[in-house]
Amino acid sequence: MHFKAVRRLLAATLVSVLATGALALGAGGAEADVLGSMEVSPATGTDTSGITLTTAAPCPDPATNLIVAVKGSGFPADGQIVVGNSPTSAYQAAPNGGIVVPLTQTMRDYANTAGFSTLQGRYDFTLTCRGAFGSTAYGDFTAPIWFTSNTAYQNSAPPTATTTTFAASPASPVVQGTSVKLTATVAPATAAGTVRFLDGAGQLGSPVAVSGGTATLTTSTLAVGTHTLKAAFTPSDAAAYGASVSAPLSYTVKIKPPAVVTPAKVTGTVRVGSKVTCSVSFSGATSVSYAWLRDGTVISGATGSTRTLVAADYPHKTACRAKATNSTGSTTSTSAAVTVALGPALKNLTKPSISGTHRVGYRQTAKPGSWNPTATSYSYVWKRDGRAITGATHSTYTPTRSDRGHLLTVTVTAKRAGYAKGTATSASVRIG
Repeated sequence: MHFKAVRRLLAATLVSVLATGALALGAGGAEADVLGSMEVSPATGTDTSGITLTTAAPCPDPATNLIVAVKGSGFPADGQIVVGNSPTSAYQAAPNGGIVVPLTQTMRDYANTAGFSTLQGRYDFTLTCRGAFGSTAYGDFTAPIWFTSNTAYQNSAPPTATTTTFAASPASPVVQGTSVKLTATVAPATAAGTVRFLDGAGQLGSPVAVSGGTATLTTSTLAVGTHTLKAAFTPSDAAAYGASVSAPLSYTVKIKPPAVVTPAKVTGTVRVGSKVTCSVSFSGATSVSYAWLRDGTVISGATGSTRTLVAADYPHKTACRAKATNSTGSTTSTSAAVTVALGPALKNLTKPSISGTHRVGYRQTAKPGSWNPTATSYSYVWKRDGRAITGATHSTYTPTRSDRGHLLTVTVTAKRAGYAKGTATSASVRIG
């Protein structure tokens, strides 16, 4: 009953003071001496919680009355009275002799009276000990509270907020295996603690101590792909500083360009008509393309890993070039150039033959037979009893009286560019 009576008395007094505006804060506009602190209870609450102030000691003589004001964001610069001029005898005494002053309204009520809606940061209550009349003050008791949101307060100072920013060098994208330096910058720089460098939900390495506001970690183990990197600061003293996490950074690691495992080399028999291969191997390649060169110039259309050497390659130098590609880039390996040798001699498949009437005065015609590869031209030598007949070097020959009774043959030489010549001799015919 006594507590309700006090609230009614305080409410009536405050209404009177606010209505008349006649009550001044402090003595003659000067600040009074600080007598001590006050306890705010409950220690944590909301904007609609009832609050009680308990001074650390009683008001000194000859003070008989008290007044309470609050300052902070939204309230007038000189403060807003929340308990009007009231006799100290109207309040209970605390076990320590201090004065127990229950506020008659909530912080939300006081904010509404002051005409604002957002409670934030620190608010200071000041209880001034004074006389019943006049403006003489005998000292102040003070107590702060902090609103950590628009609706929640606490009577202890919240930890100092920190911010953490994050950077990675070199800039994205990088190639797999690149050494990447991760840097976290924590503000204020006085905040002690550690930083965890995070790749998505996973942690990179061990926590790193902050020194002078920064922490760094170097890694070359980032896998191929896109990463979400950030830094998380954990204070050593959670009561002094708050934790903070940086904004995420998207970071891309690309696959290494292809690497040459075995350099390009022309393998096989390097002569006209033979198939040669561009022997080469790469690591990290998704595709390999080929080009062939003749005396250093790319041969149009020669894009396979193998190639059959043609007549135009003799007696030039040939080489191959392999180009390996993946999503990052390409790597080229060019073989040493090798000289293309003459192809093998043309091989006779069907022997040459002689057609016509085998008698003196009748024209004989040489048929060259068939060859592999196909010959492009032929030369002829007619022979009598195995000995060359002077001047008989055409595809036809007309026997003379000197040939009567003798054996006539023709030797055919088959020719093709880039190949050695092939020779074959017909069966003999007797000239009558």
